Amino acid sequence: MVTINCAYTEAINPAGATPVLTRDQIWKGLQRKIRKAQDFVPVIEACDVIEEKENEVVREAHFKAVQGFEKKTVREVCKSYYPTKVDFWQPSGALITNTVSDGASLEEHDLNMTYTFEWREEVAEGSEEHKKLIQQRKEGAKMAVHSSIEAMRKMAAAGELD
Repeated sequence: MVTINCAYTEAINPAGATPVLTRDQIWKGLQRKIRKAQDFVPVIEACDVIEEKENEVVREAHFKAVQGFEKKTVREVCKSYYPTKVDFWQPSGALITNTVSDGASLEEHDLNMTYTFEWREEVAEGSEEHKKLIQQRKEGAKMAVHSSIEAMRKMAAAGELD
């Protein structure tokens, strides 16, 4: 088994983006993403919340079969660390972290979203299959970050994150 590590970062409020998202709206969006991931990430078709307690949600995420991913249901433990990150732990030991960070200006709306992935894969390290998976995971990370920000922007425009 090999671990594939990758991360992707995107500005949340690039020039011209409307509405401009606040940290509170982004946090509300991340909390909604825990419970309704299908509204944010196209490879997830549904989520079932199994258990909730303070700062932790256990859910089952139902994934579609796309881009190197098989159709499957994964039980995840989602831990929230207000106002900066959410960790999604999978039974395989895989970890997906969604992080909201300040941009270089440290101004209120200069924020970035980074998704970090630690995937556990049954492939030979350095093999062609390993290299292909790395590229697929990078592309998936970019798609997940971008689609999540766009979903939050649409929700904010509709008044759903106030």
